[in-house]
Amino acid sequence: MEFIWGIPGIQFIGAYLVGCPFVFKGHPFGAICNTTMMRMLIAAGADPHQVQKIEGFGKGIETLVSDQRVAVVSVTGSDETAAHMQRLRGLRPVKFEGGGSNWSYVDEGFNDDDLKKIAVRLVYAKLGFSSHKCTGLHGIAASPSTMAKLLPLLSREMDEWKVANPTDTPADVTKVVGPCMVHKAKTAQDIQDQAMKAGVTVFRKGGRVTGSDYADHAEVIAPIILSGVKPDTTVTVDWDGKGEKVVNLMATEFFMPILVTSEMQTFDDFLKYSLTQNPHDLAVSIWTRSDKNLSKARRVLAGMLKENDGTDSALEWEEFGASGIGTSGNMGVGDPEGTFAIYSRRQKGRHVVF
Repeated sequence: MEFIWGIPGIQFIGAYLVGCPFVFKGHPFGAICNTTMMRMLIAAGADPHQVQKIEGFGKGIETLVSDQRVAVVSVTGSDETAAHMQRLRGLRPVKFEGGGSNWSYVDEGFNDDDLKKIAVRLVYAKLGFSSHKCTGLHGIAASPSTMAKLLPLLSREMDEWKVANPTDTPADVTKVVGPCMVHKAKTAQDIQDQAMKAGVTVFRKGGRVTGSDYADHAEVIAPIILSGVKPDTTVTVDWDGKGEKVVNLMATEFFMPILVTSEMQTFDDFLKYSLTQNPHDLAVSIWTRSDKNLSKARRVLAGMLKENDGTDSALEWEEFGASGIGTSGNMGVGDPEGTFAIYSRRQKGRHVVF
């Protein structure tokens, strides 16, 4: 369920089917796709009076968010974006999903060939779509012995990815790290530099890329792997030129190619971290052959649980959303009833006394 077309399509079709006129503002880098989706909706018979589309970035269109005539705002994006929208709207509803520092746990019991396959899948979850997915992988946890085997495999797989302009790359080159679409490259560089000063091991050194016409005119970041990170590890960086920000390396959402890894002695330690310290619960993946651990995960973890898969998979038809009690959102999309509920109110009816 990809957020350029999949999630928007589900949302605006849900709004239309319940009779809710809407204004669609798609991803600013997906203008052609946004226009195509609206044309397809109208071609399918939708009333043009109920369908509107605008383009632009946040600052340019945020007056629409606070407009008194807008009954519901629904957004897929970062938790910071949703919080800003809620401040603009006051008590009026903002339906939100998407914020996530999504983690994967790799259990004991996998041989070297298994770990190679896991590394390939998890690197894709990190670097795919230029690390610009709300279900993209943030970090990997494993025991010290498993992590020692996994880290070189992760770095080796990242070697297969080319840092390049995706619009000027041959069609048969599919592993491409494109430009960062949310953050400044300097922010990633600062995180890497400050993490090193904080005692974190930079297992794979990357950061800001310069020296070519493309890199000098875009926010280009080579992949980074940080290892030995603890739940309380923080760094202070200039956050995208907006001033200093204290960043918890394990729990701050990164839309950039920085992979965080942490050694945890047991699966229960990972569960405890997920429940008590990670504010996000959008997606989590568990790699294990243990029925006991899978059973625990199914009963305890909130949001979308991916079993022996990356955090970003959505090949199956599923409701896309978090628990609703953390900072990863307060709704789900994909399930028909859940989607319709965004744009309509459920009335319990009236009691009739005979």
